[in-house]
Amino acid sequence: MEFVTIVIYLSVYMGLISTSFYIMSFIAGEKKKKPLYTDKELVNVKVTVIIPAYNEEDTIEKTVKSVVKSRYPNFEVIVVDDGSKDKTFEIAKRLETADGKVRVFHKENGGKGTALNFGIKKASGKIIFTMDADTTVHPDSMKKMVRFFKDDTVMSVTPAMVINNPRTIFQRIQYTEYALGLFLRKAFSALRAIYIAPGAFSAYRKAFFDKYGGYDEHNITEDLEMGLRIQYNGFHTENCPEAPAYTNAPATFKELTMQRRRWYFGQVRNLWKYRKIISRKYGDLGAFVIPTSILATLFSVTITIYLFFKILFKVKENILFLQSVNFDFPSAFNINLYVLERFLFLWITKPVVLFTLCFMVILGFYTFYASKKIGKPPLMLLNWMLFFLLFAIMYGFWWVFSLFYSLTRKTIKWK
Repeated sequence: MEFVTIVIYLSVYMGLISTSFYIMSFIAGEKKKKPLYTDKELVNVKVTVIIPAYNEEDTIEKTVKSVVKSRYPNFEVIVVDDGSKDKTFEIAKRLETADGKVRVFHKENGGKGTALNFGIKKASGKIIFTMDADTTVHPDSMKKMVRFFKDDTVMSVTPAMVINNPRTIFQRIQYTEYALGLFLRKAFSALRAIYIAPGAFSAYRKAFFDKYGGYDEHNITEDLEMGLRIQYNGFHTENCPEAPAYTNAPATFKELTMQRRRWYFGQVRNLWKYRKIISRKYGDLGAFVIPTSILATLFSVTITIYLFFKILFKVKENILFLQSVNFDFPSAFNINLYVLERFLFLWITKPVVLFTLCFMVILGFYTFYASKKIGKPPLMLLNWMLFFLLFAIMYGFWWVFSLFYSLTRKTIKWK
């Protein structure tokens, strides 16, 4: 048996175990009742929404207005212009209100972490929401998320991240990816194992920042670092799938690859920084969730590299052989039904393919759950098929690309 075949079967086996475990955790989490703030109690829980912005003149107004429309009883909005070179500050300044509900500040460019910390110092709310300047939220999202802070062990709450108006192939793939993330975060919440709080729209206790410090200003994935820091200090991140936040997604393969390079590069650095979290001391997070994620990544990278070179050498070998026997290349494009049927028979009878079909069913279940929470997207079947056909290939490529940057110690900036 080839080495890569062993790795593929191990990854399939691990995938079945982890999938079953997460489904059972999800079911258990759905049945568990959690303490929540009532509407009357929310009046006394002031919220501050911090929006760091750098060259966001096209989206900043829509973002701020979506927050202002929130049906939350007591909140303020702080926009921090991080030295933009366009009209971001001027547009945001026009939205500032006399009663102080919307305040706008300008500072020299220093990166997202510095802008967030600047906003935290200006905040008067007990709960801090951090929000990207290209994101919009449902009017009830803030209220639904803050309810979870009645539990004193909860230091952060994450929303249901949704891709806004997906059009390109890559945006449709991301839409399904985010929908799957919605299911998994709910399962992780039941395990007290959420370690990533999306920077686009997440909530935190201000008391946590006061005690454990603000954002790491030199970290390119400050949301991941903060999520790990919360877990490292013995606290919990909750998830609210009924609170959608709509974010713009990269439209092209190049834009998406640059985003994932930053994400994965940051994940490697942050997991190394908090490597002690990989232990039984941190429950399911340290004993199962993170180790499984690391193994899945290693398997994906191994398979991607191996198959790339194997296919490359195989194609070269076959072309040289066919040339040596004067093969008629144009005739190769004629459809041979017998060869096609034989190929399909051999392909579909492989155990790995049967496992893959099983995963397709599970993926469909995940997608169905997400559609019940955030609404059925247009062309959902197309989004699902594109994800299934292309995401695994791109995922392996992104990790190989990102690990190269990590190993060569190249630097990546937020903006």
